[in-house]
Amino acid sequence: MKLLKISLCVFIAMYLSACGYSEGVRTAEPVSYVYFTGNAEGAEVTVGKGEAFVVDKLGARKIYKVASGKQQVTITKNGVIVVNRIVLLGDGQSKEFNVPK
Repeated sequence: MKLLKISLCVFIAMYLSACGYSEGVRTAEPVSYVYFTGNAEGAEVTVGKGEAFVVDKLGARKIYKVASGKQQVTITKNGVIVVNRIVLLGDGQSKEFNVPK
């Protein structure tokens, strides 16, 4: 009888503590990075359907966050399109774009 009461109490305690338990996996949005070299300072860049931004820093350590996946990258300098490519940007990876002089 005593074993039955202890078992019942343990079962109820486990049941009540499990009611509030929820488990989920939270994943971050896939993101890639691009950086620019060459004559890119002051150029306007559009990646995919994202908003255009102006390059104000150059080099591999000066990165910009963009969406991952297959993207069309357009770089405009002084009103002229100097780079227009479709690239595959992997999640968490960096891609260099060299703007010609």
